[in-house]
Amino acid sequence: MKKTALIFFILGLLAAPAGFVRAAEIDLAKQLSGRILLQVESYGRAWYVYPKTNERYYLQDGPAAYFIMRSLGLGIADKDLAKIPTAKGEFSDIELINRVKGRILLRVEKNGEAWYVNPIDGLRYYLKDGEAAYEIMRKFSLGINNDNLRQIPMNQTQVVHDTTFNNVAYVKYDGISYSHDYYADTILPLASLTKLMTASVFLEQKPNWTKNITISREAIDYPGLYAGGDKTSEVDLAQGDQISLDGLWVAMLLASSNQAAAALVDATGLGRPEFVALMNKKAEELGLKKTKFYDIAGLDSHNVTTPKEMAIIAKAAFAQAQIAEATRLSSYSVAAVAADNSAKNIEVKNRNYSLMQYGPDGAKTGYLIEAQRTAALKKGDEIIVVMHAGSLSQRNKIIEALLGR
Repeated sequence: MKKTALIFFILGLLAAPAGFVRAAEIDLAKQLSGRILLQVESYGRAWYVYPKTNERYYLQDGPAAYFIMRSLGLGIADKDLAKIPTAKGEFSDIELINRVKGRILLRVEKNGEAWYVNPIDGLRYYLKDGEAAYEIMRKFSLGINNDNLRQIPMNQTQVVHDTTFNNVAYVKYDGISYSHDYYADTILPLASLTKLMTASVFLEQKPNWTKNITISREAIDYPGLYAGGDKTSEVDLAQGDQISLDGLWVAMLLASSNQAAAALVDATGLGRPEFVALMNKKAEELGLKKTKFYDIAGLDSHNVTTPKEMAIIAKAAFAQAQIAEATRLSSYSVAAVAADNSAKNIEVKNRNYSLMQYGPDGAKTGYLIEAQRTAALKKGDEIIVVMHAGSLSQRNKIIEALLGR
């Protein structure tokens, strides 16, 4: 509901050019210091320009906005807070307001109660919680396009994707050193490359491969939580189907089925948030600093990593024969039993097919609008990762160049 409201709000911004930042500015970051910006070319993603550094911080949602704003807050005593009005006509200290406009003030004598000083009207607004933060975002935001937003530097502390990035990124990794790297430290969405981490963590749960799984409504509905009614990579699974764990495994890695990923994770007995926590723990164990997972299949564009860190994930995953072998099958047929007890064959096609021409030892591809075309490929001792390629052709030309073809 919140996302829908935000989208309608952005459409309103597009229809009202007076509030839209268009012209290039010499120092746009300084001009927009303290403002909350809505990226109109990327689903209205919200950013806060922190006045102290004039860097932008991503406000993923209301709770995240509340947390970020508080973490960047400035402590203030009651006697000074009282000099900043909450309504027009009240007493105000103009000098103080000019010093703190755009800042988040934390009331030190009232348990850190948070207030936002709107740089436009000089009034302070109470940030009670995430809901209040969302309303602040909605009420005082300014629409901005990618070209202008790109002029405002990203902060270096958040592990988030800079959604103004408009290039490709890639790297070759031999397990010791990186080569042919291009934007290889850039944080980007990894889309279904996520499933390599899902598979690695799943194997650590010591699964019973002889076990049959009954497909739940929750597993079938899983992609819709992120994609709505949009089509996603799936196989012919239906609620009530009985299918082997091995069949689901191949469906996840070969066909990139998100429903299969959900069913596999559910079969571990862990809740999905618990499983995601294990994925992030595994990333930490691998020494990754710029990798973060929010969902188990890669449908959430907030799942991010860098080409270099994805290479480490891919190397660890493809070192496990069960993962590597599943990704390079040409096709696979799974015998299942439908809900009405009738026999059912589920055909699993290789969605990594465009990489098979390179004779990989392991391969995985992915796609989201935000991620564009992604791929991780193992050949011999080398890992190649391509992220944010604009087309299959561009992605494959880079792979061929890195393979020395």
